[in-house]
Amino acid sequence: MRITERELRALIREILEDEELEEITTTGNVAGYNTPNAFKKTDGTDEDETTDDEFVDTINQSTGYRRVTENRWLELKRGDGTPKQKLGRGIRNVRQQLKEIDDFLRWYGRIKQENELGSDSYWKNTQKHLTKIKERLQKIQKRMHELTI
Repeated sequence: MRITERELRALIREILEDEELEEITTTGNVAGYNTPNAFKKTDGTDEDETTDDEFVDTINQSTGYRRVTENRWLELKRGDGTPKQKLGRGIRNVRQQLKEIDDFLRWYGRIKQENELGSDSYWKNTQKHLTKIKERLQKIQKRMHELTI
């Protein structure tokens, strides 16, 4: 027996008319969480409470993600070590980052040379980006001068 489209639609309408739906969603009656303490592990005593930072770090370690801090300056300022140690470690990190930038620029220079590209063949935005990088390097040079005085 073959059913036509019209008969199928009529059957569906009949089934839908007979069924009464009380509610479609499963989250309609669930109360919201009291964030920031919604997922905090406690047993009711003050001494066993995990701080928010510790709890977030635990979650980050278990999921494989790392914590993103919004204010790196405060993290640096409050970090371990004397100001002299912080400055030394920071300058060493900057030196390593600049070496990486230098490597990239050297590689891009090789690509330009090997393909015999002139600066007039760059995309319009590439030229703008190069100008902005030059300006930023000049500002960095001024900051370096202030550090060495």
